[in-house]
Amino acid sequence: MDTEQPSTPTARFLGWLGALAIAALIGVSVASTLGSVGYQPSSDEGFYLRYMQAVCERGPSALPDLFRNYLGDTRAHIFPPPSRIGFVAVSAVWGGITETTLPALSRLSLASHLGLIVAVYAFASRWFGVLKGLLATALVATSTLGLGLSRHALTDSFITLSQFVTVALFIEYAREPMRLARAIAFGLAFTFAILTKEIAVLLAVPFVAFAAVERWYARRDVPVVRTALALALPVFASIAAWVLAAGSPILLFKVMKIVLLSPATNEYAIRYGSGAWFRYPIDELLMSPWTTLVGLMAIGVALWRWRRGEYGSLAVALSLVYIGQVATLGPFTKNLRYVALLEVPLRLLAVMLLWEFCDAKRSRKGLVACCAAVALLCWASWADFQLIWLQFHAYDPVTALLVGVRQMVPTTPGN
Repeated sequence: MDTEQPSTPTARFLGWLGALAIAALIGVSVASTLGSVGYQPSSDEGFYLRYMQAVCERGPSALPDLFRNYLGDTRAHIFPPPSRIGFVAVSAVWGGITETTLPALSRLSLASHLGLIVAVYAFASRWFGVLKGLLATALVATSTLGLGLSRHALTDSFITLSQFVTVALFIEYAREPMRLARAIAFGLAFTFAILTKEIAVLLAVPFVAFAAVERWYARRDVPVVRTALALALPVFASIAAWVLAAGSPILLFKVMKIVLLSPATNEYAIRYGSGAWFRYPIDELLMSPWTTLVGLMAIGVALWRWRRGEYGSLAVALSLVYIGQVATLGPFTKNLRYVALLEVPLRLLAVMLLWEFCDAKRSRKGLVACCAAVALLCWASWADFQLIWLQFHAYDPVTALLVGVRQMVPTTPGN
């Protein structure tokens, strides 16, 4: 189900040409909608803009003041902290090249989504081969959630890119764990992902689970000490970077305490982000129902086959990432923005299931049927993007908004 397919140099060249064409098409299409984005400078966007402007103007020396100002302003505690130094640094560089405005942050989000498209193809083509990799890339590229977030002056598209690269590099590391370069590449990516958003540290849970399965079930030579170091060192490196950025371990501790505890007193988070763990898959079904259904079925098939002894490492890895993220983030504020990464494994698994169900590898009719099915899912996702993000001008894709868009709750006349 997840064996790498050989391909010729010509096929690889054409595959990359196709992936870049998908990215270009998405880039042009989404860029044409940026003029209608309704910015909210008094919300999260305003804080990211402030951080961008300060570091762009003063460099890293601005970071300690940002930490102190955040700690001293109690009204700011419900908004993003300056500890997202990975994004802040990149946004400052981006601002220096372009401009330090909210539209510039939107363009950074779009660039991040286009980067995700390229990263997905680089990963998928290694495991799937060219054509199947292109189908997976197209389905991720047209993610309803990903397209919507790529228009906003927020961090979510950038975070999704950094976290997916981390996931991809860990899977590649587990495939050939004795190659030190892969462990180092993963460690650097994991460190950056944590510095971009603190909660990325919880990706260690599915990573540990997958490494354990590979070592003790699949009997692969995954070294325990090297894997433990690859997971632990990025955490310590991130803490050291945060201390340097904050200028004081005490100041850092106080800011991190606010990050963990503030949602409990944030009225918006309580009203619109509460609920059980299964709110995430429900919201995904409301956002993009058909692809989500196929992806969830693929997770079920992967786990059922594993139980029967038909273990597929990639399918299990992607399933563990999805399940692990839903499980570990369940206790926190629930918002699809915070789990945009889930779209990638879900859509990769959907293509894997359709490819096998249609017998696309051995049957020309099956290949045509699989391509048609993926094309229909891409079309449905784009239509959902137009409905939710363009027609209804969604900002936060919370359940209350999504059930209204889907006309599942009564509305008063005129609304």
